[in-house]
This record gives sequence, C-alpha cells and structure tokens, in this order.
Amino acid sequence: MAELWGERPPPSAAGLLAGYVWGLRNGLGDPGGRMLSTRAPGYRLVLPAGATDVDEYEGLVVAGRKSLAEGDLSSAVAALTEGLGMWRGTPMADVAMVPSVLAESARLEEARVAVVEARIEAEIGLGGHEALLPELKLMVSQFPLRERLHAHLMVALYRSGQQAEALGAYRDLRRLLVDELGVEPSKPLRELQGRILRDDPLLLEAPRGTTTAAPRLAVPRTLPPDVPAFIGREHELAWITARLTGGEQRCAVHGMAGVGKTALAVHAAHRVAGSFPDGQVHLNLGASATHGPTPPVDAIGRLLAALGVPAADIPPDEERAAALLRSALADRRVIIVLDDVADSEQIRRLLPAAPGCAVILTSRPASTAVDGSGLLRLGRLPTTAATALLRRYAGAPRVDTDLAATVRLAEFCDHLPLALRIAATRLARRPEWTIGEFAARLADPVRRLDALTCDGLSVRDGLRAGVRLLRRVADPFATCALGQLGVLDLPVVSTAALAAALDIPVVLAESAAERLVDAGLIETVRMDRYRVPGLVRLFATDEYVTADEERTSTHRIVGYYEGAVRDQLSRLAANRGAGLAWYREECLTLRALAARAPGTELPRLVNRLSSALR
Repeated sequence: MAELWGERPPPSAAGLLAGYVWGLRNGLGDPGGRMLSTRAPGYRLVLPAGATDVDEYEGLVVAGRKSLAEGDLSSAVAALTEGLGMWRGTPMADVAMVPSVLAESARLEEARVAVVEARIEAEIGLGGHEALLPELKLMVSQFPLRERLHAHLMVALYRSGQQAEALGAYRDLRRLLVDELGVEPSKPLRELQGRILRDDPLLLEAPRGTTTAAPRLAVPRTLPPDVPAFIGREHELAWITARLTGGEQRCAVHGMAGVGKTALAVHAAHRVAGSFPDGQVHLNLGASATHGPTPPVDAIGRLLAALGVPAADIPPDEERAAALLRSALADRRVIIVLDDVADSEQIRRLLPAAPGCAVILTSRPASTAVDGSGLLRLGRLPTTAATALLRRYAGAPRVDTDLAATVRLAEFCDHLPLALRIAATRLARRPEWTIGEFAARLADPVRRLDALTCDGLSVRDGLRAGVRLLRRVADPFATCALGQLGVLDLPVVSTAALAAALDIPVVLAESAAERLVDAGLIETVRMDRYRVPGLVRLFATDEYVTADEERTSTHRIVGYYEGAVRDQLSRLAANRGAGLAWYREECLTLRALAARAPGTELPRLVNRLSSALR
C-alpha cells in the first residue's frame, strides 16, 4: 500500500487493493489465484520462466553476448538487434512511478545501454563504422561518462579517416573526467589514443570477434573452492540466490563466530556465477584478523587488481581509486563476496553502482550497508543438519551405529558448522575411535576447546578473533562482561543478571551485551536476554576468569536472584500469572545457581516459590 498511496493510504485502501488484484487475476486468466496468490500480509505473483517480455529480451542478450565472445559477430548483431527492437520507450512509463518501479526502470535502462554498446562493438568489428557515427555521437552526448562508448566513437572516427576528430573525442572525454571526477581516462583508453597518434595499422582491421577500441579487463575467478557437500542451509541459500538473480544488488549474512557465514556466501556465489559472466571476486577484509581490518583504499586497490587493472594505474587516494572502480564495473556483470566486513565505512566505496553487479557481505555484526530486506541472520544448524554433516565427513556407518552419541557430540559443538567440521575431520582421520569415545572427550570441559582444533582451524582462534573485535569498540565493560558469562556459566543470561554480576547499571550491561553480539560471541534471544553458547562459556572461563572474580561474581548474582525471588513471592497474591511467567523463564537459571550455592538462601527460596506456584 505504501508503494501506491505513500504513508497515508485512504481508508478504503484494502478494498481498492483487493479490487486491483481481482482485475489483475482476470486479466491474467488466473481467477483461482494460482499465479497471483494471497500471501499474508499481501499478495505474491509467481510466473513461469519465460512468461514475460523481459525474460525473452534477456535470453536474446545472453545469446548475443555469447556469440560476441566466440567471435560470431553476425549472430551477435542479429540477436542483440532483435532484443533491442523489443524496446518501446522508457520501461513501465505507463504505470505510476513508485520507488520500486523507478528502481526497476533505471536497472533496465542501464542494461539497455550496455547492450547497445555490445551491439556497436560487433558492428564495428564487421566494418560498419561509418554508418554508426551519427548514433555514436548521439549516445556519447547522452552518456558522456561511459568510456566504452567513447572508445567505439574514437575507433569509428579513425577508421573513417578522421584521425583529428578521434583525438578530439579523447580530449573531450579527458577534460570531462578530470573536471568532474578528478581522474584520468582508463589505461585501455589511453593506449587507444596512443595507437591513433601512431597511426597503428592494426586499428584499421580488427581481429575477428573483437573491437580495437581497447583490450578487455580481466575476467576474475578468485572465489575460494566451493564446499563439496554443502549441508543444512537450503532455505538460506535459496533466499540469497533468488535475491541476486532477481535483480537485487546486495545481501548481507551475519552471525556469531563459526556459524558458517563465509561457506554460505562462497557457495551462493558459485551457485549464481552463471548470471555474472564478467567475473566472481572474493575479498577478505579482515575485520577479525590479528592485523586489523583492511583500510578502504587498500580494499579498493585489491578489487581493481582482481579486475585486471595494473598496479601502476591504480590511484593512491581513495576518491580517485573509487571513481576508477566505478568505471571498471560500469558495463560489467560481476559478483563480489566481501568477507569479514568491519563496518559500512570500510566498504562504502566498494559497493558497485552498476546495476549488473551484485555483492554478498559477511560480517559478525549486522551490516548497515544494506536495507533490512537484504539482511540474513545465520543461526546454528538444527540437529538433523548437524547429524548429516557428521555423517558426510565422519562416515555414515559410524554415525548410524550410535546416533545418541552423535547427538551429544553435536551439542558439545554447539551445533556450529566450524566445530562440527573439525570434530568430523578428526573422526575421519581416526577410524579406530568411536563416536561415543570422542563425545566423551568433548564432554570434559577442560579438554573440549583443545580437542576442537585441526588443520589450522580452531574454535578457540575464532573466539579470540571476537575478542579482538571487542577491544576495538569504546565500551569499558565489554571484555569484562565476557568473563562474567564464564563465571555465570548459564545458557541464557538477562541484562539484569549481567548487570548484577558486573555491579553496574542495567543500561551499561545492555550496551556491553550488544557489543558481545556484534563480536559474534553471543546471540540475542529477545531485547533483554541473550544465549551464551557452551563453547563461549568455556573460553571465557579459561582465559578471562580468576578464582577471586568467580567468588565475587557468584556472590553478587546469587544475591540478585535471592532478591528477585523474594520480590516474586511478595507479589504472588496480587498477580500469580506474572509470577508463573517469570518462574518459567528463569527456572533453569535458578536451579543451576541454587545447585552451585548450597550454603545460601537461594535454594530454600527457589523451592518455596516453586511450591507456591505449584
């Protein structure tokens, strides 16, 4: 409704919308609503592949680009010309230009210009340079910053015997780029100018299947190897691939340490690679690395280098390097994985504006570089997927022989893909071990973290990376809070309990807990409660807790809960329902603390509250 009527829809908006949908269904021959179905809180349109003119157009473009790459210029011109012939003015000009329609219209128009450039490239290769001059001059005036069009114009002028005009076209472009963006033309365009100055005879006769305008940039293939057996993320994978192949440019995967963010992003990028024929790039931006995050200017330089730009041509300052990156991606379809992102500022200039490119971000905190619709929080694997992963890597016979031990082992690994993969790899290398024996080893809290290390992969190292992230934020209580979580040794902790353990106001405890979430060390259950994985509690106890701190914090937290239980007991007569709800939420915590503090009032108070509620 916001798309149709803005922030103030009329009172009859729901009825009007239902009427529009009814009309659409009749127009589509879909009165039963199979294509345009009702899906709360609105409607969903699902069309079969190839059902729209855009599908037909994009099929012709793919065929034309393939012919161009293979040197079949005549077929390329035929397919691309047929596709462009389907255009009738501005896309969707006969419907209201609401934000989503404007965005799609702009994407299609940008794609059309890139197709025109490809068609001109093929026609120049076939010797049609003179006939193309009027069109090229018009296109250059309409799109003055597109270097590929200028290159085509320079070649067409030179082949038509107009060397001075070709050099003049270069000077005009250079003046515009320097004045508007503060950058020089790209190296391929500068090389083309040099060849025109030298009267290079090869410019007069292009090799079959290419234009002489400029050498193409490299087609990078820098994604890490795909995971051979990707398990347990079918829904998330489908969400990412549908988003990126459906025209969206960005999605961000965030979650705690070891949850498999990088593996999912790389696997998704491999899955959609066919939609991005101009390259697939992976950049690790080092947010959690020992040396710290990659500076933005260095990240831009690495991406330009991956695209084939020589190091000598990469500007040293961030503004000019970013402008060159925009030019390099302007008419290309590239998928980029920006891995381990620190914050939005680090990648602000790395995000391509070209509509044909797409980015997958991974980070521990939720990225602010995408809107809410593009955020995917990755959680732990469910038991079935965790068991399937162990079966795949450790062997089905061993797992199926003792499923109960396998489930226990997955629990000791917190259902985190990193820990599960390490455990499975160790089992695969020790066929003499049974699942039950290894699960018993992980059951020992003193040995668990050390046992989850293999081939340079380490759960402990992943958690230490989270601590490095904590130390980069201006929160004096964040690292202390991590130690307190080890002391409390509770699977779920409230901000009030954490505040009591730290002896600080609740608002400061909440801030510290949120920093722990951003560092990938704990998870949010709701606004004031957090889940603390067992591996994190072991790590915190091992590295951040002294005996004196443990005694002091335990005394504080027991005292806090003694007061909380007394408060609930005093309110039972007035509001029994609220007391029951509180007890159900805190029951596991209360019983765990009571068992660890037998000499205090807490066990008696907990029993009294339990009896009263029963």
